[in-house]
Amino acid sequence: MINAGITIGSILIAGNCLQIMYSSLAPDGPLKLYHFIMIVAVVLALFSQMPSFHSLRYINLGSLFLSLGYTVLVSGACIRAGMLSNAPVKDYSLSPSKSERTFDVFLSVSILATVFGNGILPEIQATLAPPAAGKMVKALVMCYAVAFFTFYLSAISGYWAFGNAAQSNALQSLMPDEGPSLAPTWLLGLSVVLVLLQLLAIALVYSQVAYEIMEKRSADAAHGRFSRRNLVPRLALRTGYVAACALVAAALPFFGDIVGVVGAVGFIPLDFVLPVVMYNVALAPPRRSLVYVANVAIIVVFTCVGVIGAVASVRKLVLDAGKFKLFSDHVVD
Repeated sequence: MINAGITIGSILIAGNCLQIMYSSLAPDGPLKLYHFIMIVAVVLALFSQMPSFHSLRYINLGSLFLSLGYTVLVSGACIRAGMLSNAPVKDYSLSPSKSERTFDVFLSVSILATVFGNGILPEIQATLAPPAAGKMVKALVMCYAVAFFTFYLSAISGYWAFGNAAQSNALQSLMPDEGPSLAPTWLLGLSVVLVLLQLLAIALVYSQVAYEIMEKRSADAAHGRFSRRNLVPRLALRTGYVAACALVAAALPFFGDIVGVVGAVGFIPLDFVLPVVMYNVALAPPRRSLVYVANVAIIVVFTCVGVIGAVASVRKLVLDAGKFKLFSDHVVD
């Protein structure tokens, strides 16, 4: 479920990046957002035929450099935009409604869980072969170092430059509907290309888990990986999975809402609840010990946070769905 949500979000924003490039070249062109999502889905379906997660190792490494490059470019562009004489008015005020602010807090917690919850994936990978502890620490240090740098640099610079008007895709903030672009054309073009390639890499990596689950039943180990017996089911299942994710992305282009739902329903239980439950079950500390009590407290607190975050995320999704029709031409924050 987590991997499907991330794949949907990646396809949506990749299509949005293509739309940004197209709109700058042909402002009155006939193509809509869902057309670009279809283009991304076709490319992703082709690359998805790579047989295993191991075959993506170089794509995964390239994805790291793409994310670093994109972050530096966009953050620099946001700082430059905020210092321009024609910079947009910055509004940092909060919603006057207490209930709205409360729901926004839990929605934000869910989004943060998605951002930093990715650390659980290399942690799980590190336990597949001994020695687990050393690899796990190295993977988590690398993961959180990249996450802190990429997310906080772009978030702080974007919010400083645009305030509450900052959009989920910072490139859209730098290219307002009215008036000139707030960054040089070459920088915007390069940033779009980098993030587009990065999103394709993300979708490829996260889709592998779904492929492994599906192909455990469809594949036959007695036949070769590229035999007709295994190739045809793999082609059909992987293409169908990408098509289903693309359909959801095109029909419901609510990026921020999707990230919130994935965090609340997926990453909060996976990161903060299940590991503690597994610890209590596997190591069985005394029920009156501080460790056991602390673990139970963590379980209760984060279960409540996950439930409220899920309610806040679904509420936001329903509110946004009421304002926009299916297959909207704009990504909803």
